[in-house]
Amino acid sequence: MSHLHWMPLYIGDELAETSHLTAEEFGAYISLKMHYWQHGGLPADDNRLARIARAGADRWAFVKDAIQSLFEEDWRLDRLEQQRATAEETHMKRSEAGRKGGRPRRDEKPGNKPSFSEEKAGPKQPQPEPQPYSKPNSQSQPDEDWALEEEELASTREVPYPIPASIEAGRALLVRKGISHYRMNDALRRLMAGCLFPCDIESWQSEERGAA
Repeated sequence: MSHLHWMPLYIGDELAETSHLTAEEFGAYISLKMHYWQHGGLPADDNRLARIARAGADRWAFVKDAIQSLFEEDWRLDRLEQQRATAEETHMKRSEAGRKGGRPRRDEKPGNKPSFSEEKAGPKQPQPEPQPYSKPNSQSQPDEDWALEEEELASTREVPYPIPASIEAGRALLVRKGISHYRMNDALRRLMAGCLFPCDIESWQSEERGAA
């Protein structure tokens, strides 16, 4: 089973390419694509393809004739393979960043020197005693303000956005980030599950700019 738990689905492109399919044929096509995404390809055997497509043996021949033209030779999908390679690269970068504990601070990067030395800074000044933290109530600090603070914190390192206090706060965060309407439900689901990264939003926005 692949560690790539979600695949991109461009609704406009899918509808344009599959408008001629029946419900049975479209379901088989999407089932094959999801198997392709998880396993990196499709088998050549008709019996296995029929099972993956959830088509009975008596229906597979008709379904196959309708959807085979949507694939390249040997049931390949070059565009899906390119998207999968990009997703694999993103996953590896996240894993590497996680092993390193997130992005290094500026002064910790090789070749960078501290912005000032203790000699130039002079004697240390006494610091005030830290005050105990108390979470503000909903009247003085609405969910939207809390989400904005968490958003700013998450954007400084390669970690997922913190889970918002409520769905409304999560939706407000995504609106501020410019998430389009057709991606909102998927983005909100991933945000509330704690698996939405800043680079995901950057990737979506880059794809939308390229499609414009």
